[in-house]
Amino acid sequence: MLLDPPGMLPVHLLPHWPYLQAVDTALAGRGIPPGAVRISRTGREHGELMTMRLYWDASRTGGPAGHGGVRLVWEEETGWEYALVGLAQDQVIVAGQVDALHRIYAAPEDVAEVAERMVRTWRRPAGDFHQEWEHAARTRAAIEVFRQPSPSEPMK
Repeated sequence: MLLDPPGMLPVHLLPHWPYLQAVDTALAGRGIPPGAVRISRTGREHGELMTMRLYWDASRTGGPAGHGGVRLVWEEETGWEYALVGLAQDQVIVAGQVDALHRIYAAPEDVAEVAERMVRTWRRPAGDFHQEWEHAARTRAAIEVFRQPSPSEPMK
């Protein structure tokens, strides 16, 4: 269970924090909590794009000997991507969009099911999940409010 946002930003600067908490809870419920979690956003100059990353190293996966781990990355505009990595985190063996998760805010249980397959069997995501997270609209609205310029900020 994540207690505070992992990273350098406080929770009030991360309007997508509730989504990461829900995904983390679903992963923990399946017995596959990630070994490392990162949540962040780009700066205003890059549109305040919300992101998060989940990592499982070789010690947390059922991958073949000599292989690294699994990485899931979520971006607000594109949804979920995966990578099966080598022993060095930058050594990507295979990667791509998680096509099985059709929604940007895929239901956390669906994300956990896809992650479990990858973590336990080291196989690429399969299935066909269309359900959206029940709090997706609230999170989108929080992100939009967050992006509104403050009264002291000059208009562009």
